[in-house]
Amino acid sequence: MTEPVIFTGGPIRLMAGADPAAEAPPALLVQDGRVRAVGSVSDMHARAEGLAREVDLDGRTLLPGFVDAHAHTVLHGSGLDWVDLSDAKTIDDIVDRLRRRAEQSPAGAIRGYGYDQSRLAERRHPGAADLDRVATDRQVQIQHASGHGYAVNSAVLRDAGITAGTVTPPGGRIDRDDTGNPTGVIFDSACDLLTGPDGVKVGNHGPNFHLPMSDDEVARLFDLGQQSFLAAGITTICDAQVTELEMAAYLRARDAGRLRMRAHLMYLSSTLDHLRSLGLVSRLGDERLELHGVKLYADGSVIARTAYLGDHACCGAPSPRGYLYHEPAELIELITTAHRLGLRTATHAQGELPIGLVLDAVEQARGELPRKGLRHRIEHCGFPTDEQIQRMARLDVVPVPQPMQVHLYGDSLMAEYGEYGGRFYPYGTFERTGVPVVVSSDAPVTMPGPLRAAWAAVTRSTVDGGVAGGAAQGASRSAALRGITSTPADLLDRHDLGTLRVGSRADLVLVDTDPVTAPIDALAYASVTETWVAGELAWSQQGGIQ
Repeated sequence: MTEPVIFTGGPIRLMAGADPAAEAPPALLVQDGRVRAVGSVSDMHARAEGLAREVDLDGRTLLPGFVDAHAHTVLHGSGLDWVDLSDAKTIDDIVDRLRRRAEQSPAGAIRGYGYDQSRLAERRHPGAADLDRVATDRQVQIQHASGHGYAVNSAVLRDAGITAGTVTPPGGRIDRDDTGNPTGVIFDSACDLLTGPDGVKVGNHGPNFHLPMSDDEVARLFDLGQQSFLAAGITTICDAQVTELEMAAYLRARDAGRLRMRAHLMYLSSTLDHLRSLGLVSRLGDERLELHGVKLYADGSVIARTAYLGDHACCGAPSPRGYLYHEPAELIELITTAHRLGLRTATHAQGELPIGLVLDAVEQARGELPRKGLRHRIEHCGFPTDEQIQRMARLDVVPVPQPMQVHLYGDSLMAEYGEYGGRFYPYGTFERTGVPVVVSSDAPVTMPGPLRAAWAAVTRSTVDGGVAGGAAQGASRSAALRGITSTPADLLDRHDLGTLRVGSRADLVLVDTDPVTAPIDALAYASVTETWVAGELAWSQQGGIQ
């Protein structure tokens, strides 16, 4: 029996129904890791088993802990630790920042994260010739904002054995000059070449995030990522790409008592045959750490312009066509195989054609074996047609987009693709069609901040002050707030999370703004002051991780 805790003194939002404002009890009782009761303060004291401690919200708002349905813990830690290139405006700026890191760290590789070629004055990816200005005697690697690839210097190309004779693998990209020599831009499945002989290999099953790192380095990056999620009020995540590296990091954190959040893991499809040989035919784990399903890739990244978007040229500019990771029949077979095994799938698909392939596969799989309750997802789901969204509703396929990408990249997409680019992640159409509205981060592609992401889903506001796709593509405030709490919890089959109804897990977040009644723009600047997991303080603004 743990100490009972009563929260009172501010708005309490249970998020237990369609209307977030419907219930606002004056007090809430937590004990033994669950919400025990809601009501008056005196009633909570009467219901507590033992002497209860009161926590004064002091005007702050109490909400269920946020649920991020698509994030990457170790990769996010890398983004926090490496040189921040997210606001770099020129290649010279990138080189200068990397040189400063090289001066501070005179040995080892020099790494950066977050550059976006569409924001650089040169309107191109940096190459080996650019990064050789940082160093030629040690590796220099910078990861694209999408996480889907790297720009590297000549030392990396040499050490990895990438030459004019290197064949570009299916679902990958190796940029080359006019003579066929690699320029230093390596994306998607070609990133296998960068992980070293003993590193993670994923073949044509996705981008390989992982550069060579020791176990201690991975653990340090894991802890950085986890702390960032907790500081954002996120108590549950779905890690949307797990290989042996991530699985080991989670298990070591759990065994060492360092795993403070809840995590649902999607194992990469390159391991599907192995999962089948183990007899894994359902979820595996407990209320804190669970192997939840399988992650697949259909096409590349919209931000990196490697997504398979077809022909949508605009404004006199050629449209990059992108590529598929798998031949259509292979992708459909992977999805149907996972379904037959009883495993949920989460398939990265951005363009109309790859989205259609996923829907075809799910429809085929359900026709062969209905498996009631087994829900499949489309990660990102950037540019679906209205007809495809209607199919999602019929097939109970859930899109999992990231609205902060609309805010950050909407301007460049509209400049390049016109009206079509403004339709990126069409939340309004999702909601009107009855498809669940899920709000996630894809951290580190966008920083975790669920209330700011909810604001972006509602307003569709872009960095330059536009409204991507117009107001009609914005989600309602209630759907967006459920999209960071109860809706993704339901998607993860965690009906004990995402609300503060009696009996739910006592995962809580205290914020300085009431997101239900505050002006919508206030959500973009709301701050988390405390995060609680299982009825215990896990992070605070004053003390950090507990």
